Amino acid sequence: MQQMGAHVISVDKAPLAPEIALLPGIEHRRESAFALDPHMIGPVHWLFSDIACYPLRLLALVERWLAAGTCRNFVCTIKFQGQTDHETASRFAAIPGSQLRHLFHNKYELTWSKIE
Repeated sequence: MQQMGAHVISVDKAPLAPEIALLPGIEHRRESAFALDPHMIGPVHWLFSDIACYPLRLLALVERWLAAGTCRNFVCTIKFQGQTDHETASRFAAIPGSQLRHLFHNKYELTWSKIE
């Protein structure tokens, strides 16, 4: 994304690799993505998530961003720990304009997207 000229905001409690942090157009916030207020970030074109968390927690994060109306496109990895949470997966699939897919390399994961 950065190589395509996008301004990238990375949100993670862990530090970025130094060679990535030094790239132009990279902004890193050392905080929890769950504590982030979408209104404080402002409009974004894409939200990518590969957070290791329970599916219901990711759904709450996505719903917060959708309610804020500050993001147009989403691609999120839903990670299952133990049994598949079919109820939460169905709730992701029910979001208007979205798709839920089991990609080839997603062993215990689904990829949810909503792209305008």
